Amino acid sequence: MIKKMPDSVLWDYHQNENRNHFIGWYPRSDKVFKFVKKYLKKWKIYEIGFGDGYLLNKLSLAWYCCIWQDISELNIELTKKQWNNERINFVLWDLSWRLKADNNSLDGFIASEVLEHMDDEELNICINDIYRCLKKWWYAFITFPCREILKKEEFICPHCWNVFHIYWHKQSRDDSKIKEKFSKFEIVKIIEFFSRSPWRSKLDKIVGYYYFFLRTLFNSIFDIYWKTYLIVLKK
Repeated sequence: MIKKMPDSVLWDYHQNENRNHFIGWYPRSDKVFKFVKKYLKKWKIYEIGFGDGYLLNKLSLAWYCCIWQDISELNIELTKKQWNNERINFVLWDLSWRLKADNNSLDGFIASEVLEHMDDEELNICINDIYRCLKKWWYAFITFPCREILKKEEFICPHCWNVFHIYWHKQSRDDSKIKEKFSKFEIVKIIEFFSRSPWRSKLDKIVGYYYFFLRTLFNSIFDIYWKTYLIVLKK
């Protein structure tokens, strides 16, 4: 019988061995930031990892009251040092998958590229808790890969022969599955977008625009999905 690796061990490694890869997520976080600013003003907002805290650091500097819950204690410590921002409150997430927040206490909730890492049981617990913790009429902002074909990214471990997704994804969603899974909420908006790479120079910017154009063109012609869903939910 194959022993399942605890998620906390997986994310200790994934988030702490090479933190520079989080920089590639910043344009997507900037997109979420714009939507949060559109629907919420200066309110209490809660984000669950996995990441380096870039988005909540940015929101806290815009005077949001921010809480960040992550499964990796080491990642929390590194993120505290990285941003040195006392406006962010950090909470350790245990394997119950429940939010450390009171009923009807949150004005906003964010899960960016997180829910696809949960199995069905974990996901149901988390979604029910999002609903429990949000105030009535307030918003949740969710992102995850768009219509991902999980089989295409599966690999096998040469030591234990366990088959796994390269990014540890366990969920794939399309529009109908989104409406089914989040049926408790009013779905305010579902959009699909490409996340551009962060630019470090003028050459990066030129290449980035060219690559973005080709991705958009080929997706339109061949129906290839390299996109991200951004969903705005209202309780």
